[in-house]
Order: sequence, then C-alpha cells, then structure tokens
Amino acid sequence: MSSALALLLAAVASAPATAEPPPIQRPDAVAPAPTEPEGTEAAPVEVTEAAPGEVEAAPGEAPEAAPAEVTEAAPAEAEAADEGELHVATERSGPPYYTEADLAELRTRHGLDPASPPPPQPARWRCLIADPTCRHVIEVQAMGGYALRARQGDVSLGTVDRWSSARAQYDLWVSLPALAETEGKNRYTRMSLGPKGGVILSDTGDLWGNLGIAARYWLGRGRWAPSIEITSALSFKMATREAMGDAAAERFRMQRGPVGFQADVGFGLGGFGAIVVGGQYDSPLAREDVPEELRVVSSGMFYVGFRGNILWGGPAVAAVAAHASTRAVQRP
Repeated sequence: MSSALALLLAAVASAPATAEPPPIQRPDAVAPAPTEPEGTEAAPVEVTEAAPGEVEAAPGEAPEAAPAEVTEAAPAEAEAADEGELHVATERSGPPYYTEADLAELRTRHGLDPASPPPPQPARWRCLIADPTCRHVIEVQAMGGYALRARQGDVSLGTVDRWSSARAQYDLWVSLPALAETEGKNRYTRMSLGPKGGVILSDTGDLWGNLGIAARYWLGRGRWAPSIEITSALSFKMATREAMGDAAAERFRMQRGPVGFQADVGFGLGGFGAIVVGGQYDSPLAREDVPEELRVVSSGMFYVGFRGNILWGGPAVAAVAAHASTRAVQRP
C-alpha cells in the first residue's frame, strides 16, 4: 500500500508544467486542395507521345514556344501593308445591297438569263393612252363606222324598213386594273375593267346616250401589244330631227325613248385603235295610252367601225367624217 502511494506521488512530481494553448489557426483565402479519401485509387494518367518535330523539355527548364504559323496575305493587303495605308470598303447608303454579279448568279441558279431584263418603256401621255404598264387609264374614245339600220314597219303587213347609214360615237373610258402581273420590279396590267359613257349619233339627227362598262384584255406586254376590247351599255334615245309639213323644213326636238342596250367587240393594237363589230337595239314604246306622236317602234342596227383614242388624231377624224356623212342619208 505504501509502495503504491509512493509511486503515485513520484509520477505527479515528475509531470511538466502546463504549456500555454497553441494559437488559433484560421483558413487562408485560397481553399486547400481536396485530399483523396483513403481507399481510392488514382486515375490513370494518359501518356502521349511527342510529335516528331517536338522536343521534350528537361525537368526544370521552361518549354520553348512554338513558332507562329506564317500565312500568305492577299496581294492587296500586302501592298497596303507596304505602303502603310488602310483601305476601307465603301458601303451603300441604302438598298439594294446586291451587286450586278450577285443578281447574275441568282438568275443563273434558277435557270434564267444572267442579264437582267431592260426596264420597261415609260407610258405614253401619262397614261392618257392605254398601255400595259399603266394601272389607271382615263381616255376619250371616238368611233366612226358603217351601220346597217332597221326599224319595224307596218305591223299589219309585217314589213321592216332597212337602210344603210353611218354611226359616230364618242365615249369616256375609265379603266381600272382587274388582273395584274409582276415580273421582277415591273408591274403589268393584264385585264382592265371600268365604267364608260358617251353619246351616239346617226342619220336624221338621231342622238342616243349610253352608260355601261368597258373591258380590255392585253395579249402582250409591249407598247404595241394586241388587245381585245369588250363593251356593254344601256342606251336611251335623247333627240331626233323630224320633217315638218314641208319636206325642206326640219325640226330638231328632244325625244325620250325607252331603254335599250348595245354591245360590241373590238380587236385592237396597243392603245392606238381597234376594229369594232357590234349591235344596238332600241325597245319600243307603243302602248295604246301613249299618243301617236310620242310612240316609238322597235329598231336597231349592226355596225362595223374603227375606234381609238382621240389623241392619235386618226380615230377622231374617222368619227367626224362619219358624223358629217349622216347629213346626206335619207331614211325611209
């Protein structure tokens, strides 16, 4: 017992004095590299062979930088570098951004002629003469031609009065595009349709008014392209010249008649003119309650003539000549 106590006292006496606690260690700004957990194998490192032209650097020596690859500069850039000048490509201020070479390549790719089509010729007289390049056309048409007229005669006998005469007509056409085509930047009118109205004159001072529609279909795109013209209108008699008691004396008076119709077809060349074939029918006004002097019998005519824009001069001359020739016609 005494020996055990002596050994305990000797151990306490031989223990060193308590040292001060170590300073607190704080982590640096850079985090330490993660350590591999025990029990894991390191990934195999691939060893690549050096290229024939490369030399491995000895340990402790810095590797030499590979020489930069030398490229051949364009002749223009080389000359600019020699002269010390910098050439900047000029930019266009606006569209189109394609050059003629780009357009030629695009047209060749789609099987077209590499050369761009020439621009269309400008319209004549600011579209006062019909043209495929015009969208809206306002024109004055004049027609002069031969007319074969007919009128109902005596009903009891079933007779019909026929005679040859002339026909003059003056119309105002307003043509609007009904069918248009586009070729590149160019726009063409294939078919136009619009209102028309005017007056018709024939022998013995017969005067009609007409109001209807006119259509024109172009068979081409050039200035002298052929065309087909079709007109249809309601016609109504406005005046006539009748003989008085004396055959030499005549009196021009207004005569209101029922509404009829007229239609024709023309084959034209450009906006110059057209050969026209058509007909006109005047409905009768012969009821029993109408006085005898105001009664109107049915009548009509077939006509062939030349119609065109008065700005050419020729159609206007033909219409005036036909109008003047009606003075010599004597109808039955």
